[in-house]
Amino acid sequence: MADDTSSLSSPQQDGAVEDVYSDLYSTFSQITTTTANDIEQRPYPVTWRISVMFLSSTIGGLLFGYDTGVISGALIAINPKDLGLHVLDNWQKELITSITCAGSFIGSILAFPLADKCGRKNTLTVCCVIFAASSMLMAVSFTFHMLVTGRLVVGIAVGIAAQCIPIYLTEISPAKIRGTVLALNSISITGGQFIAYVIAFFLIDSEHPHSNSAWRYLLALGCVPAIFFLLTLDFIPESPRWLLSKSRLVEAETALQTVYPKATIGEIRQKLKKLTSDLNKLRYHNDETEPLLLPVNKRRSVASSRTGRSSLGATYFNDQLGKKRHRWEAKSKRALAIGCILMFFQQITGFNAFMYYSTTIFDRAGFTNPLVPAIIVAFTNFSFTLLSLKLIDTVGKRILLLLTIWIMTAGLLLCSVGFELNNLSLLIISVIVYVGAYAVGMGVVPWSSVEFLPLNRRAVGGSIISCTNWFTNALLSMSYLTVMDAIGNENTMLIFAFFTILNWLFVYIWYPEVKGLSLEEISRVFENGVDVHFIYRNYH
Repeated sequence: MADDTSSLSSPQQDGAVEDVYSDLYSTFSQITTTTANDIEQRPYPVTWRISVMFLSSTIGGLLFGYDTGVISGALIAINPKDLGLHVLDNWQKELITSITCAGSFIGSILAFPLADKCGRKNTLTVCCVIFAASSMLMAVSFTFHMLVTGRLVVGIAVGIAAQCIPIYLTEISPAKIRGTVLALNSISITGGQFIAYVIAFFLIDSEHPHSNSAWRYLLALGCVPAIFFLLTLDFIPESPRWLLSKSRLVEAETALQTVYPKATIGEIRQKLKKLTSDLNKLRYHNDETEPLLLPVNKRRSVASSRTGRSSLGATYFNDQLGKKRHRWEAKSKRALAIGCILMFFQQITGFNAFMYYSTTIFDRAGFTNPLVPAIIVAFTNFSFTLLSLKLIDTVGKRILLLLTIWIMTAGLLLCSVGFELNNLSLLIISVIVYVGAYAVGMGVVPWSSVEFLPLNRRAVGGSIISCTNWFTNALLSMSYLTVMDAIGNENTMLIFAFFTILNWLFVYIWYPEVKGLSLEEISRVFENGVDVHFIYRNYH
């Protein structure tokens, strides 16, 4: 195997090497000449090992969902005396809730250097260890500050998971099913939230919620999925693209064999050569010192022959490289802006207010057992995320968003009416409409925005997108109860509805469809502005 793979950088590959550098004098494009024979585009066989690989990879998402959903039940079950308090005020509830978002912001920043330096798999491993440790810290908390510290630490793990899992799944999933695989992460998140509500329902006595230490058991159970992930590490390969970016060719080939178990060795090596060529071009357009896996003497000889070994030629060469690098940077910035803005709208439209404070909201609205409607909300979120899994790779993300965001708006307007009339039936129906529409579109799609970014910007870009999520999320969660008391729930719903209208307009004007494109092809969408109709014009 070593002899065959080393041929990728062999001097016998002069023509291929020169082709890489000749691209510097033509309009740069990451799109391949054909994708028809690419193993990414073929029907993907799902074996038991592949199933374990994808399920284990989304354990972090399950923990993300559980630890963000469990606080809703814990808030009504915590006995202030357990934390050395006489009463648990609104600002303390908001701090317990929002401190996790602050921790997630920190985690998103830490995830970038970890994912790029240590690898995607190792970063997820660190994340699960933090999940397990913080779950136990929260469960044994005997002071308010200790619980807040535990929530901060678990937030760091949530931030790492939220940033790293979409990147990892993007890089290991074939283009044909990438949307479906990324939706698995959202299903894990919503599934974790639903499980948290169900466990809370069985552990908490609705008539005497403070009579036992149910909240401690709720928080402690978060360590179970983390331990499961650590036990299945052998089934999870490192990202082949990350391995190639570190010039670890043999390991990249092994990882590709794990991801594509039915592909022949020839097909695996052909895919490896294609990825290597794409990464060589990407490195060269970022003015990095060495292309991947290519001999230095060959690089110099080709560059010299292209420039005629003259200072004038070298100046021209560097000018052209600088121009192309500038163009590439502009593309990346546009792609990143789309991801960040969409993630901002995911949070500012109010969904997490329902997830974090649903039991408090329904308790104040007059429901006898607020955990029952909270479970209905969580189940709606989970089940409609499954529907998204079915639709996202067939309908496409852009159309899915355009169809569902206006339904979110209608649900919020009805919700405002339900609060104003104190009509509990209308309230629960309108929340179901809003949450269902959110789960199909905005709950899933923004997390896949990392696919817009090139490999060597994917970790830092994913971190920025994730930070946008958690910064907006923190603002919402630390102020919702206060705003609700000040202007009322009905007016709060109207504010959320206004942002959903802005969200729809943004998607219509700027969000592109990339269904079926390989990660290397997506770059073309952002070459000259944002070509929202690129895929329809070129492939349909």
